[in-house]
Amino acid sequence: MADLSITMYFLAMLELDGYTLASPRPQFALSSDTYSTWCLLLPITGSFDFAVGDVHGIARFGDIVVCPPGGTLERRMRTPTAFFHARFTTELEPPAGCTRVRDVDRLRGNLAMVETANANVVTHVVTDLVLMLLRTRAHSPQDQLVRSASAYLDEHYASADLSLAELAAAHGISPSQLSRRFRAVRGVTPVAYLRDRRLQKARELLTETDHTLQVIAEQTGYRSAFYLSRVFTAQTGRSPSEYRRTSRV
Repeated sequence: MADLSITMYFLAMLELDGYTLASPRPQFALSSDTYSTWCLLLPITGSFDFAVGDVHGIARFGDIVVCPPGGTLERRMRTPTAFFHARFTTELEPPAGCTRVRDVDRLRGNLAMVETANANVVTHVVTDLVLMLLRTRAHSPQDQLVRSASAYLDEHYASADLSLAELAAAHGISPSQLSRRFRAVRGVTPVAYLRDRRLQKARELLTETDHTLQVIAEQTGYRSAFYLSRVFTAQTGRSPSEYRRTSRV
């Protein structure tokens, strides 16, 4: 009853602008969008890549991606995905980026309510999701170490010698501890974050330059064009040459 009372109290601070509950589909209608309101996006089944500002990663069930007003949300499905998307205005300050909620049973219950709900019930659900985010972030190890490790990876991603052991040593922590804390905040391990950062840059270079694949590999931390091609194809479902051909205007 206490949680319900808190949610009802905060309902006055959130106004729903629209929502979508989508059954599994192979891709989003738009790969990116800029919103004038807050928005949240979460997978129900499947998974998707996302980027909000300089925060990027993979969202799976239990993750909620939030984009602030004026921000751009980029997304691309990794597998056919069912999802919930909501746009809203609020006096609250939900954490932008990706947060993994602690109470997944409560998340399932909220999503079940949306299936046959009216706008008032969905407003209640979105309010409760925002409160879950605020509670989770308040108790999560969101600290300087994880921010510093992310910045280190962003700065050194082009080094083929960069390793988890090096990253951990630079921050005075064991690799296993770093992976655990990093995943708790970012939703992905440092290794996956580094791979996604490298592939993000590779996609940019494929689209915006005429560099050979070997040059792109050297600029994104891969030792050979062959290895880059193998990782790129496995993660995106398309070869680098196909991506370049279909992504240029």
